[in-house]
Amino acid sequence: MNKHLHKGLLKLKSHQSVYNPCIYYRGNVVMGVYIDNCFIISPGDNEVLKVYTDLQAEFEVTNEGQIAEYLGVKVERLENQTMKLSQPLLIQQVLEEMGFNHHTKGRKILSRDCEGGQKMTSWNYQSILGKLNYLEKSTRLDIAYAVHQCSRFAANPKESHILAMLRIGRYLHANKEKGIIYSPQAQLFDLWCDADFSGNWSAESAYNDSSTAKSCTGYLITFTGCPIACTSKLQTEIALSFECQQSH
Repeated sequence: MNKHLHKGLLKLKSHQSVYNPCIYYRGNVVMGVYIDNCFIISPGDNEVLKVYTDLQAEFEVTNEGQIAEYLGVKVERLENQTMKLSQPLLIQQVLEEMGFNHHTKGRKILSRDCEGGQKMTSWNYQSILGKLNYLEKSTRLDIAYAVHQCSRFAANPKESHILAMLRIGRYLHANKEKGIIYSPQAQLFDLWCDADFSGNWSAESAYNDSSTAKSCTGYLITFTGCPIACTSKLQTEIALSFECQQSH
């Protein structure tokens, strides 16, 4: 099906992005494709209508109107050409699967917790983690660090890791309607980046977990003031400060 669609879009003089094979361009029109769903974006309605008319001549398609939700992402148009993307339904699904408890407490910094007790739950740690990863990459950049911390121990989660996951759930429960707000400004790329210095260091667990000595890097890239890429991850190497080197 994808080959058939690709061939038809090329016939309609659309050009496939070299960076994302799901994105096609034609003039001022951008079309995103996901299996048998697609969206069309353009500065003018007439251009969108022209592309849709051409698609009708080549494929069997239906017009679902203005985007209100796409692949589980809720799309809201605010004032001054501002747009908000959020995923309250996914958050609600995660909370229901976790059997969320408002009184759950967690730890801010996690370790392997080798001596920690096993926690039996009715929900799957890795499954919930996958959904939180998708949520974080899509519309909730604010939970990136917390989700990354929980991801480090997905192979053998202990009670402390379960509690940390529930803490994320409690946070999301309090603001499930929040999301990313896109408010275009000047056409500039901006980058914010930072790193802690061995922020997860723990003398108690360092002997069996060298990653506690690694620093965590985070960055956010925006275009026209709108976030387009972000990450929170451990550095691959252990970095020592000048003071640490001198002390040894």
